[in-house]
Amino acid sequence: MDPITTAIVAAVAAGVTQGTIADTYNGVKQLIKTKFGNKNDVIDIIEILEKDQCSDGYRLVLQEKIQKYQLEKDIEIVDAAEKLIDQIKKSFGVKKNVMEAKGKFIAQAYHKSKASITINH
Repeated sequence: MDPITTAIVAAVAAGVTQGTIADTYNGVKQLIKTKFGNKNDVIDIIEILEKDQCSDGYRLVLQEKIQKYQLEKDIEIVDAAEKLIDQIKKSFGVKKNVMEAKGKFIAQAYHKSKASITINH
């Protein structure tokens, strides 16, 4: 998952869309609105996720929309999303990144880290 989707989904799931980390979360949303307009597909999906955090379908749609509009190439939005992720981790005491990849021979790395594949026969 790209850092923007990860940050938004984590914030919504953790309930930080209001309160402690809300300013950073709302900053990510505002950057998207500034660059793509107040009403756009990405914001629409985020607002649905805010109401229905458990929807795996909308999480996937959000990821697809972020890829469609190439938001992961926007350094300003990615930086804001990574800042949000860091704040959530600190707030909830998360020390380690856990990612899941399904498929064959997949390696995922997060934010300047390294990933490798070991194949055991």
